[in-house]
Amino acid sequence: MSYKREEITVSGGNAEIIHFEMNDQNSLTGANMRELGAILKEINQDPSKKGVILTSDHEKFFCNGLDADNLLSTSKDKLLDEVGGIVILFGELIKFDKPLITEVTGYAMGGGAVITVASDYKYMYDGKGRIGFTEVNVGLPLPGSFIDRIKMCVEPRYWSEVCLEGKVYKAGEAKEIGLIDEITASREDLRKLALKKLDSLSKIPMSAYRSTKNMLNGHLIAKLEQYRKETITAFQQPGVVDNLLEAMTALKEKRRPNLK
Repeated sequence: MSYKREEITVSGGNAEIIHFEMNDQNSLTGANMRELGAILKEINQDPSKKGVILTSDHEKFFCNGLDADNLLSTSKDKLLDEVGGIVILFGELIKFDKPLITEVTGYAMGGGAVITVASDYKYMYDGKGRIGFTEVNVGLPLPGSFIDRIKMCVEPRYWSEVCLEGKVYKAGEAKEIGLIDEITASREDLRKLALKKLDSLSKIPMSAYRSTKNMLNGHLIAKLEQYRKETITAFQQPGVVDNLLEAMTALKEKRRPNLK
């Protein structure tokens, strides 16, 4: 299991806190992304569950993106399944129509930022952690689904630096541009904030919440198949796979990548 599931009580019933426990950097693989997607589906279909908080107890990493070791050990013909798994997971997060809150407790790079932005409410501990869509910096085109979601929360004048530069932000900077909703001075305050919001949301009639959320995200949900096809096309562009593998190798060897 890559996740610890903690059941809690809120005013409207029960809910869950899902703790990320993937590996030493809480990085993503095809397997653990499918596992999280299955957990979300299960909770979404359970009428007794009123919502979810995503978090990590790791001292440094909330979720550090795609796992380098996993990608380097994957054959090239299977690489798209591993990398594209984050697009599939994004779809599951968007289709999860109950309250979804993310506590960014540390570094949230690449896939960690994707999970964060897919949530209804995004809170971050103002510590040493950073957040950013770093895909372009490892040679991966940023999927259209992520860009469309970024446009729903980030101030327009920052779209270019978020998407095209893969800029990494401190908590306060992320809040300033709209990538994060609120920041706290401690992990304890982060949890209090998340629990207070989830308790408040649980009092809203769930049928109304779910219907409204689906309408809010309707344009994204309607394009999930299109996004999937676009991701395949982008991944098949010349140089993308080679750049990705070089970036992952450089990360392991602690050197600058030689990207083309």
